[in-house]
Amino acid sequence: MVTTKPKARRTQAERSEETRARILEAAVNELKHKGYAGFRVNEVAVSAKVSRGAQTHHFPTKESLVLGAVRSLYDDSFARSMRLIDSLKPGEDVFEALMRDSEAFYLGPNFRISVTMLSQGDHEPTLRRQIRIISRHRRIPVESAWLDALIRWGLPDEHARTLLYITQSVFRGMVMRRFLRNDPEYTRFTVAQWRKLAQAQIALHLKPTAG
Repeated sequence: MVTTKPKARRTQAERSEETRARILEAAVNELKHKGYAGFRVNEVAVSAKVSRGAQTHHFPTKESLVLGAVRSLYDDSFARSMRLIDSLKPGEDVFEALMRDSEAFYLGPNFRISVTMLSQGDHEPTLRRQIRIISRHRRIPVESAWLDALIRWGLPDEHARTLLYITQSVFRGMVMRRFLRNDPEYTRFTVAQWRKLAQAQIALHLKPTAG
């Protein structure tokens, strides 16, 4: 006769962490689909299948819930960027990897959500300040890692820095344009033209030993 080992019961801490994770996942989805203006605390609790009391225990205010969701988004994007950088192999096109990473971040939900919150201006100064702190905390290390990767690839420091900064500016500019007009052809054209210009500069400055 085969006996099955009884399933270990989760600790209170494990149950609490699972609840918190469900709430954050629901809050992230709420922000992605409705933005900050459409964010509703009640709908997060319903989506997460938790009581308002449980949600309030983990996130006492709307602001704390929103910031928790934004922090979760930035943590995920930070991890993806660093995995990509760490996975680069000798001879691999670092610029193309940078382009992929920049497109995923700036044209994904994270940056768009942050911009809408930063635009709250003086109405919610604490929220705006905290969003800036989260963004700097997670994006500055990614920028430094990309700069190091470009230099290791063989680009002189000045040209690596220029390539990184302009790439980021190009994608940031496309995000701002989307608030005025969502034009996929404009995005494709701009990315293609910047890639062409950047590759010409890379060909001039990349060290022959870089592969």
